[in-house]
Amino acid sequence: MASINSVMSMGWAVVGNNLLPFVPYTSIGAVDADKSSRVPTEPVENGQLAAFNIVREPERVNVEFLFNGNYAIQVLALAMLDRRLNSTNTCTIFSPAKIWRNMALDHYDFSRTQTTGASMLNVHASFVEIVSVNLSQQKTSYLPKRATSANKVNTGQAQVKPGIFKSLTDYLKK
Repeated sequence: MASINSVMSMGWAVVGNNLLPFVPYTSIGAVDADKSSRVPTEPVENGQLAAFNIVREPERVNVEFLFNGNYAIQVLALAMLDRRLNSTNTCTIFSPAKIWRNMALDHYDFSRTQTTGASMLNVHASFVEIVSVNLSQQKTSYLPKRATSANKVNTGQAQVKPGIFKSLTDYLKK
């Protein structure tokens, strides 16, 4: 609990599952978040929008990591980002306004400009929320009857019942 409190006291942080910094950044320059849902644009039956019509999209968070002029740390950070880009590790992003959990790195790019002294590295990382669901399974029992135990079905064929005329002719033949 002490490590989570130290992370929260920083205000801005990106930490891995082990609560260590996601990459060894100097500071965070910006955090941009995008939360949306998909709403149908086609006509809806009786004009009533139902809960299953609206699908929540995974949240996206863009973080700008800033690295000072220590080139060894910058090389290490880029190598760590490459490794995390191809891994299943998730992270938690802390900001003063919100905490995003279960976020996976899905893109990053970096720049070094003369306005920042060409020694500072700016990394723009994009994270996407991993949405987990709990699926339940049910077992059903299906016990079909044997074909011989099925009820008789009227197939539309009718048998002719002997009428009085046939029975009279049969009697006279004897």
